Amino acid sequence: MPADLSARQRAVLAAVCETLLPALERDDDPDGLFATGARAARTLERVEQMIAGLPDMHDRVRLRSLLSALDSAVASFALGSGFKGFIRLSPERREEVLKNWAHSRLPIKRAGFQALKRLIHIAYACWPLEDGSHPAWRAVGYPGPLPQPTDEITALPTITIDRDTTLECDVVVVGSGAGGGAVAGIISEAGRDVVVLEKGPNPGSRDMTQIEGEMLESLFLDRGTIMTQSGSLPILAGSCLGGGTVINWTTSFALPHRIKEEWDERSGLGLFTSDGFTRSLDRVQQRLNVGTQWSTPAMRDQLLERGLKALGWHVGPIPRNVTDCREGLECGYCGYGCRHGAKNSTARTYLASAAEHGARLVAHCEVERVLSDGDRATGVAGIVRDGNGRAHRITVRAGAVVVSCGAIYTPALLLRSGLGNRNIGHRLHLHPVSAVAGCFPDRVDPWGGALQTRYSEQFAYLDGTYGFRLETGPIHFALPASAFGWEGARAWREDIARLAHTNVIGILLRDRGTGRVDVSRSGRPRVHYEVSPYDAKHMREGLRAAAQVLAAAGAEDVFTLQTPPTRAKTTGPDWLDRFTNTADRTGYRRFRMSYITFHQMGTAAMGHDPARSVIGENGETHEIRGLYVADGSAFPASSGVNPMITIMAIADHVAHGITDST
Repeated sequence: MPADLSARQRAVLAAVCETLLPALERDDDPDGLFATGARAARTLERVEQMIAGLPDMHDRVRLRSLLSALDSAVASFALGSGFKGFIRLSPERREEVLKNWAHSRLPIKRAGFQALKRLIHIAYACWPLEDGSHPAWRAVGYPGPLPQPTDEITALPTITIDRDTTLECDVVVVGSGAGGGAVAGIISEAGRDVVVLEKGPNPGSRDMTQIEGEMLESLFLDRGTIMTQSGSLPILAGSCLGGGTVINWTTSFALPHRIKEEWDERSGLGLFTSDGFTRSLDRVQQRLNVGTQWSTPAMRDQLLERGLKALGWHVGPIPRNVTDCREGLECGYCGYGCRHGAKNSTARTYLASAAEHGARLVAHCEVERVLSDGDRATGVAGIVRDGNGRAHRITVRAGAVVVSCGAIYTPALLLRSGLGNRNIGHRLHLHPVSAVAGCFPDRVDPWGGALQTRYSEQFAYLDGTYGFRLETGPIHFALPASAFGWEGARAWREDIARLAHTNVIGILLRDRGTGRVDVSRSGRPRVHYEVSPYDAKHMREGLRAAAQVLAAAGAEDVFTLQTPPTRAKTTGPDWLDRFTNTADRTGYRRFRMSYITFHQMGTAAMGHDPARSVIGENGETHEIRGLYVADGSAFPASSGVNPMITIMAIADHVAHGITDST
């Protein structure tokens, strides 16, 4: 698929690539990290492929318009770049223009810069070059993709759709992640005839190449490119059989009791503090073998624990949904799928059981709408793409429909299906995450070891039930490529050169502010969300706390993911105040701070009152009988902890309700 760039737009894009990633001279550069610029790495061609693969035409149009604006002398002058198009400027002046955009007081300029910067840096760093490696990888000792294991994990059995097809079943489940996968397994085991429709592919271990760019494009929602409408917050979610449980970091917290009480009050239900919901949580945790047996900390988490203990702050082990986890180097790659089958995703547990009990699984299926007869759901209709990319219509007739597409695509499907409940798509929560990086004298190798094993809730309840938690995670090249702040081409390359000695502590906010999801004319979801001033204040406290932890663990200097980064040496009596004051001047709102979301919640909230919620206590929509929701969109508010176990407990509750009533 072509990127549909004009010759002039392509020339501007090439100039931006070479400005962000020029070939630089450096005395100590044995692996060519600085010498290998965008041209030698063929970054332009990769960026064009990424633009062509953007699933939303609106995003492609905006990028083309941005490139045209950079090329236009009039537009360039209006945006403060002088009365010359970008490609007519000297290399030095081009970098000045990009700095002007990156650090501008105008959000539109910062948004334009960040959109190009993310694409270009990911294209540069997240694929190997012709030799199967990359100068940046060699420079830091990053091994790149590891050899395929001998104990190959096969893909799930799926049915082939090679023509327009109609299926019939008792229950059709749309989505196969934490919610849909659990529902499918439980209902199939109860003897019901189940069809599961999944938007993404059906990966086995051979498909998990560990090449970050490939994995983002194949296992993540919308090829890993979906973000809020403003472009300020990238959204990472799974899109394959098993959904987010295939690519998440195995962190398996149950919903805290204080949040359960709040959810009961918000929803008008007694569900979340009930014995029944506790039984659902217990069943899920037992099924997934949740525990801390395989929570040996990698160096990342050892440093987190060391710093927290030195400060006298809370630190605890993270329960994980794994069995016989190999806690060597391979584990750090499991955010792109566990090739040994140690991660107890729904693909390895509930979906495998569903298939054994006769459920029919369909991959590469986009469901367009729910079918209904009056106020009763009767099935779904959509499109399946075969191995050659050909589209075939699929209709599934069913006695009950369970929608488990996640908090972005579930409300879009409900809206496309004609539901009129005004709460659909509202009260979106995203747990915005940012981080502080610290550089240590010894190697950290942040890509290796178990995914997440230590956390702190020292600041989880700063204001009632709102605050933040501190966690680490495996750092390969996608995160620094997309999220490290920018103050010039050489400085960014210097940050990359220190990656092996870098540890990153993430700040996970329990957000009080909300957003919404609606649909475009074509029916695609559109996400509207910005970090609220209230939540930004908590992020400020989180950055300060993370910097303290890193310093207490031995980091010699720290930097934020702001643009430009706030940097500080961790020496002197007032270093932390100077660090915080500088960060304050840059700010914590959109395009000043790199945020990302791994957790999407709300948008089809569970509750007693149809005027304030979308579904009732049993997961059935208030509008249409036989239409259920069982995923993170059912949350009455944000969970404050990694939501997988809570999603699966809701799914368990909904599934048992369906089997008991049919």
